[in-house]
Amino acid sequence: MNVLVLSFLVVSSVLLLVLVVISLSFLGLYLSELGLWFSWMPIGLTIASIPFLIQFSAEPQPSVNFFLLLVSVIFNIGTFLRLIIPFLMIFRTNRAFRAQMKQSLGVDYLLYIAPSIKSRFFRDVHFRLKHYFCGIREKSLLQNLEIHEDIVYRTIGGEELKLDAYYPRKDGTYPIIIFIHGGGWMRGSKDVGTNEKVAMLLATYGYSVFNIDYRLSPSEPLTHNIKGPHEHPTILEMVSDVKSAISFTLKNGNQYKGDTDNIFLFGRSAGAHLSLLAAFSFDESFFDDGNDNFSLANSPITGVIAFYPITDMEDLDEFYDDLNPLKLALVRGTGGTPEEKLNLYELFSPIKYVTEENASKLPPVFLAAGKYDRIVDVYQSEELSEELAKLTIPNVYLELPWANHAFDLMLSGPGGQLVIKYMTQFLVWSLSRKNLLQIEELANESGLKNIVSFAKMKSIQQSKKRNSD
Repeated sequence: MNVLVLSFLVVSSVLLLVLVVISLSFLGLYLSELGLWFSWMPIGLTIASIPFLIQFSAEPQPSVNFFLLLVSVIFNIGTFLRLIIPFLMIFRTNRAFRAQMKQSLGVDYLLYIAPSIKSRFFRDVHFRLKHYFCGIREKSLLQNLEIHEDIVYRTIGGEELKLDAYYPRKDGTYPIIIFIHGGGWMRGSKDVGTNEKVAMLLATYGYSVFNIDYRLSPSEPLTHNIKGPHEHPTILEMVSDVKSAISFTLKNGNQYKGDTDNIFLFGRSAGAHLSLLAAFSFDESFFDDGNDNFSLANSPITGVIAFYPITDMEDLDEFYDDLNPLKLALVRGTGGTPEEKLNLYELFSPIKYVTEENASKLPPVFLAAGKYDRIVDVYQSEELSEELAKLTIPNVYLELPWANHAFDLMLSGPGGQLVIKYMTQFLVWSLSRKNLLQIEELANESGLKNIVSFAKMKSIQQSKKRNSD
């Protein structure tokens, strides 16, 4: 057997294993988003194999070397096709996303964006190959931003919880986004590079971004079981931290050019779960000071963005088999198993708050997940979207047909580009919707009905001013 042929076969097999098999497992994460960066490897091996294939095919009898080399080429072609699947599906996926946005928000959802909104959004969404290879350059982002690091927003139990504030240098007041990192409730930090880059990017779009840390459950290896209940921070404390960050932002956001009347919560994975839970498990005294006339028009939470979130804790526990170490993350986050703490599993499940009683107080939601998520069952997002829709609560759910968990960690990847751009549309739509709700309230106060234009809003404001004078 030719040593060179054997080398081709071994390398091709390793590439197939690493780039295809692993990408389909929970270890793959955002590997599919990097496909074009690795595609040269199987293509290079295939091209290098061609002269030898020609040589062996010219022999009177097909040899073992020929067949082994042919197997190597088949492996390489299979690896290449698997790597470029996301890029072959971009056009179709983008078209489906555009249709989904119209179905969820209305066919004319971009026609009524309030002219007063300074935040940038992508009216036409396209995948840019140049941006994929060039990536997002932090230096160019930093030129237009002001950053304040390690601002203490809460001190509890002798521990200081901090956040970083990012906002545009140019004059103005900007909607606020509180960004909450993921990490299975045990790991992660605002200082991780990918989290900082998200905050920078959103700030350049015209938002005042607060990238927060929060208390975490113990981070010992997941092979070590910590029996519940335990005294370490659980999801209850984490949600409390998020609400403290909201409270801090309401009081101090204007110091960082933030519009405290418009706050979005944005999280990934565990951070997405905390975002939804903080917005859904509202305390009336926190949100509306016990006012019976509370409405979305005067709520500080304008919307929630949740990427691959946990929405039903008990269902997620059933999604993991007994040997899956991620099952222990639930125990640490809740303080026990479902048998021990079923009430907490329900309390910590955002979907349990989607009820008719709460419907009038739930903000619009933007969900995104990968069809092949191996860490958080994609059904978690699907089910939440369906329940919100039943109660006519505005929500958008975008499902990437090729993606695993954490697809957006490569922001310039196919999933990152498409989802982030549609998210900018959702943000300005939510802001405009809230403006329209405020117009409606103001119109009712003024004895007017069916206000449908911003021109009428100006007339009402002028009328109010004349009356006050």
